[in-house]
Amino acid sequence: MIFAGGGLAIAAMIAIGAATRAHEGRRDRAPAPDRSAIAASILFNLLMLGGVAADDALREIRKRLLAPVTAQVDIASWAERFAHAASPEQRQWLLETAVQMIAEHKHVVPLRQYAALLDLSFALGFQTDALAKLRERYGFDYVDHAKHARPREADRAGAATTFFVRDTRDAGELLRVLEIDGAPSRQTIITAYRRLVAQHHPDKVHEAAEEVRTAAAARFIEITRAYETLMSMYRD
Repeated sequence: MIFAGGGLAIAAMIAIGAATRAHEGRRDRAPAPDRSAIAASILFNLLMLGGVAADDALREIRKRLLAPVTAQVDIASWAERFAHAASPEQRQWLLETAVQMIAEHKHVVPLRQYAALLDLSFALGFQTDALAKLRERYGFDYVDHAKHARPREADRAGAATTFFVRDTRDAGELLRVLEIDGAPSRQTIITAYRRLVAQHHPDKVHEAAEEVRTAAAARFIEITRAYETLMSMYRD
């Protein structure tokens, strides 16, 4: 009986210890953010890229979402996570909400914030023409600040350089801007544009010398204008 009782006591202690370790392990591992937290974090970081103070950004988000936010996230990868867990309507809501919140500030949109909107649109499964339609609906344009490497010719002209200006060059010249040879299609245009955007993404050069940032911004604008115009030409 004594041996049996001792065996039961030891077994109970082992079970308690295992349960305690399992509980501590769960406590150490933070739960993955849910869909609302992912959306709130994306919106928070988008507003911060536009120069909105953290406290103000949180207040704006709380009007729409009651969810915790995470700072300094990679918007593209978090948007992909949201897209995997969301319906098409929810993906459309997030993109439109992002544009709406940015438009409410009624100021020019910095290059890095615009690029983040592109990242969000692509990761959610949309193209930049979706952004163009929302821009027209909410009445604002994508413009880059001198602070974010506005091309020098914009300063000489005394005005900002807008992104969504239809390029007047012919299709052949625009295709060369996107480095496309052969018969084009919407898919080849999209593929070429994404490759070039990745190469000239402002996040890659925003801490570089002014000359590098200026050149990258000018190239980024050129390929974006060419892409927008070609997408309006090729509707296959």
